[in-house]
Amino acid sequence: MIKLLSLVLLILLILVGGKRGLKTFFTIYINLGLIFLLVILVGWGFNPIIPTLIICLIISMIILFLLNGVNKKTVASFISVFILLVIFIGITIFFGSRIYIQGYTEETIEAISYVTYDSGINMLSLSNAIVIIGLIGNIIDTSIAISSALYEVHVNNPKLTIKELFHSGMNIGKDILGTTTNTLFFAYLGGFMTLFIFFQDISYSFVGIINSKVFAAEFTRIMLSGMASFLIIPLSAIITSVMCKKIEEDDNEEVEYNLRRQGTISSREGTTSAYNSNRKKRSKNAV
Repeated sequence: MIKLLSLVLLILLILVGGKRGLKTFFTIYINLGLIFLLVILVGWGFNPIIPTLIICLIISMIILFLLNGVNKKTVASFISVFILLVIFIGITIFFGSRIYIQGYTEETIEAISYVTYDSGINMLSLSNAIVIIGLIGNIIDTSIAISSALYEVHVNNPKLTIKELFHSGMNIGKDILGTTTNTLFFAYLGGFMTLFIFFQDISYSFVGIINSKVFAAEFTRIMLSGMASFLIIPLSAIITSVMCKKIEEDDNEEVEYNLRRQGTISSREGTTSAYNSNRKKRSKNAV
């Protein structure tokens, strides 16, 4: 059945996206392989944060550069994602260490009672790594949406300043913000729905639910993912604005330099030609 679903997904991607849809299909499995690699590295005893950062950056490069090519939009988006990941690792560690969402919950104790609790894995770092992995796809999506739209604004109106481009990017981000927030909420809520039903069956009170460790963990992930989705908007807007104007200025300087150089060469050629002409005239007069 999994093979059938994969085949249906492949056919739909090719029908809708053509070659890019085919690339998208293979990148899904490449990224899945990278996640498995991350699990293996954590199982070997690596601190989960460092491999997670590296794997997330590789996934970002694959999604942005392999699918969309290397250009101003994808480079600006990748820089934004990289900066946000570095910043957000610190934010996640700060909040995660104070909310105590790491480790096993009461609901999972029975399921894992036959294995040892001493796994040798830093559960706090693992919990923070799970938050980072959960938000990477969303921030890439938001970042490339801002960069692509802002680049089109710049192409159609290249006279806009960095400040004006930034304001345009923020206006675009405001339109994305509402849908992004609801997407995150329902994505996490869908994964949490089974546990809600379980709480209902065993007659958990509302106070008991909101004070349970598993609820606190899911709620924290929703809030942190939402914060990341909000922060990527101004970050992508300012980086894309600066890159568009900076590269445009560099291109203009290069064109001016080439024109000046061509003008210098042309004047030299004209001077040499005039000198040779005068020399020929002198030779004829001498004869």
